[in-house]
Amino acid sequence: MEEAIKNYFIKMKNYPDYYNNDDFSDVCEDILIYLKQKKYMIDRKENTSVELLEKELGYKLPTEIEIYINYCWHPSICGYYGSSECIVLFPVLKKQGDSSDDILKYQDGILTMVKEWEKNGCVNKYIPIGWLGYSGSFVLYEINTCHIYLEDYDVDGKVLEQPIANSLKELIMNLKIGN
Repeated sequence: MEEAIKNYFIKMKNYPDYYNNDDFSDVCEDILIYLKQKKYMIDRKENTSVELLEKELGYKLPTEIEIYINYCWHPSICGYYGSSECIVLFPVLKKQGDSSDDILKYQDGILTMVKEWEKNGCVNKYIPIGWLGYSGSFVLYEINTCHIYLEDYDVDGKVLEQPIANSLKELIMNLKIGN
């Protein structure tokens, strides 16, 4: 998983203006310094405790997702793969004055997505890890298989039959960036 994240941000060096429209104004200063230098994979000094998320889910968070959260600070991981819409995976950036654990509760954080998904979907089977850039449909991690699925944009809470990737690592490794 670490390799997938590294490779993604190595590819991002070919697109130095990719995150220019993102608003990083509320990101804490020790991370913002790197973002201003267009360094988007930032070493972490402390991990995020996933206990709050695990309590909400009622089970242990899959290792791939925990690594995604704790490997480094980074903006959303975005690109095209298995969909005509841009896939956006949740960002892992701490805001000014917040703790590392607070990132789970942000508007675009995983805990917020889980609570939204619970309204129509099954969190015992799928965890939302992102969304599609246009429709807003969820990108979903299937707990039992680690496969990545998309929510059916015509029916909230329904999952498309075919996975788009066999793992989160595969998804990130194969995301096409840019046009």
